[in-house]
Amino acid sequence: MTTPQKSLLPITLFVVGMMPCLAQAAEPIDQAPRTLMRLPAWIESMGDEELPLADEAPSAPETADPTVPVADWVEDMASETRAPRTAGGMPASQQPTPVRRRMLPSRLAMVPSPTEPTSPSDEPQADDVPPQETTPPKAEPVAVTADIMPTLSIDQATFRGAIPGKTTRSEITATWGAGEAFTRDDGTEGIGWDSEQFARVEAIFDGDVVATIGIRLSEPVPVTDLTEQLEMADLRSVAVKDEQDVVVGNVYPERGVILGIDPETANAATIIIEPLDADSFVMRAEAAIETCSAYATADLQEAIRLDPQHLRAHRLLLALCYDEGKWNQALRLAETAGRLDPEDVWTKLKHAGVLLALDRADEAAVVLERTARLAPSSPLVAAQIAKLSGRACLTRTNPDEQKAVEYFAEAIRRGTPLLTDKQPPAVQAAAREVVLDAHLGTALAIAKGSWQQKARVIPKWIGRADAVTAEFTGEDKERQVLELELCRGVLAVAASTSEAVEPLPWVKRLLELRDQMGEGIGDPWRRRQLDWEVGRGLADALAAAQKRGDATDMLDNATLTAAYLERGSQQRDLTDAERKELGELMFRIGILHSLQRGDHKTAVTWFDRTIPLWHDNDRFDRDGDVGRLGESYVSMAISYWQVGRREDAVEISRHGVDLMVAAVDRSQLEERALAVAYGNLATMYAEEGDDAQSRTYAEMAHRAEATGLVR
Repeated sequence: MTTPQKSLLPITLFVVGMMPCLAQAAEPIDQAPRTLMRLPAWIESMGDEELPLADEAPSAPETADPTVPVADWVEDMASETRAPRTAGGMPASQQPTPVRRRMLPSRLAMVPSPTEPTSPSDEPQADDVPPQETTPPKAEPVAVTADIMPTLSIDQATFRGAIPGKTTRSEITATWGAGEAFTRDDGTEGIGWDSEQFARVEAIFDGDVVATIGIRLSEPVPVTDLTEQLEMADLRSVAVKDEQDVVVGNVYPERGVILGIDPETANAATIIIEPLDADSFVMRAEAAIETCSAYATADLQEAIRLDPQHLRAHRLLLALCYDEGKWNQALRLAETAGRLDPEDVWTKLKHAGVLLALDRADEAAVVLERTARLAPSSPLVAAQIAKLSGRACLTRTNPDEQKAVEYFAEAIRRGTPLLTDKQPPAVQAAAREVVLDAHLGTALAIAKGSWQQKARVIPKWIGRADAVTAEFTGEDKERQVLELELCRGVLAVAASTSEAVEPLPWVKRLLELRDQMGEGIGDPWRRRQLDWEVGRGLADALAAAQKRGDATDMLDNATLTAAYLERGSQQRDLTDAERKELGELMFRIGILHSLQRGDHKTAVTWFDRTIPLWHDNDRFDRDGDVGRLGESYVSMAISYWQVGRREDAVEISRHGVDLMVAAVDRSQLEERALAVAYGNLATMYAEEGDDAQSRTYAEMAHRAEATGLVR
């Protein structure tokens, strides 16, 4: 592909005739530097796709809306009885009519549905795990709450100058008078006072310090009226219930206030003032944890501030951070909770899961070994350990797919008997998650490994995983979570092999599931968790399409995927691997805009998102991809140059060169690849009028070109 020279489109190739012959490569170059730039061949090949129609251009990335599926991943839903939702929540009938409606390609009409479910209780047959190939093939390239963290208005309540937890017995009697001393049956001591304003006021002591102040109202008062008087109407409360599930009090943790409720009138009858208490914040967090993650997180953090040894606060906050992908905070919480209770199995399993997410599989294995010694007789714990051990085998630098399959088989053997109604619901739920993940893990291990008969065996494992979900008869919310895990797992398998799994039916199922789940989630943080999971599934579908050589609507599908991932990542603590992968997706979108449409302005908006994700990211070094990273920087610099951001272009290009040189020094990149980078810099300096720098880089490009073949 070429364009007129005046546009300097980056895909224009160097003209061979403008180069001195290779035999004279070491001689100085006397002619002017080349005036066109080029891309590395592997990046240029990204543009070898069918160009979309002009009237089908996707929205700019700033307005991408993940609630509106595009391209060939979603069928036309016009025939459904419910009106499709669109951007802004407006019914489709009220939206402007598009110029042309996208339809599924006709070839997809014959795509079969996902594998028919089979019974999960059927033990896998011996031939369900295919034999490994003796000669491995060549590896293929593989709502109510604000979105920000709320601030708690902490202000300990006082009464007539007395502060629970601080005021002494002598201080309160000096101010309030001697009062009437009393001792309760449990041995606690206090003083009571009669009052014209209240029926009675009492102070309970802990040693010589006031622990609690109790105020009995002359008559019950509506809670709303009392909270207005006490300036607590804007505070969140948590209800205290008795054994009959009747509300007997409302707690306001920021003030240390409890309103005692008269069950008959539902009005406030007493006011109790105590020191700020971690338990109150934990209790309120537990009430909010399913509806408002931000408030629950704020409460748990305050509880830990008040009581750094509060084990339940650490566990609950660990669970939230784990779900939200805040891995570094989750790791600190797991380590602290483990010190507070070294015998707690749940904490250690979470700890191992966090380490796996951070690509620290060897450390996770050590934690799992210790956990096994704590609960040797628990089938559920054994199943969970086996499942996590299988995942550890797949995430190591040198994966062991055979060992992973063995671990997953053990997890299924231990977990399947726990799916019966004879087990408590909590045990059944945990076992179901283990069995589902173990089936999906087995399919993934086979897909990633060097096995024979993948196309025959993988669908069996996916079918068994589907059956675990299909046979669940509990609440819709729990079933949807299982289906989400199922779709994610199957698409991960599809991304790992070009055999056995057609991803498009699962993409459709995933997006439909997202619509169903989204309708019942009012918590913005949980919506983002859902968007992240959907985005990861779509990213796997993109990888599967690339593996199959299917570039249909790649730009639109990639844009949709990025919209989900970018929104889903807003509250996450992305790992280096996640930052690398998300950056690669955004880089690809930018390159496609520049190559397919010559739209460097839009390309740069995507590159501006890419660079922070790649900056100081050690994952490239670990994966041996420093050279490709450098070539990517060099390629992005061309679009920056085209839109007039010339200083940025030179800086980005020089950084790319530094990375490429480092890769050459490590024998990870052929030196000849530097010819592209040096040549582009020569062109930039020539355009800037710096002939000396331009000539220097032109000579360096010429020498690099002569060193050998680009791999």
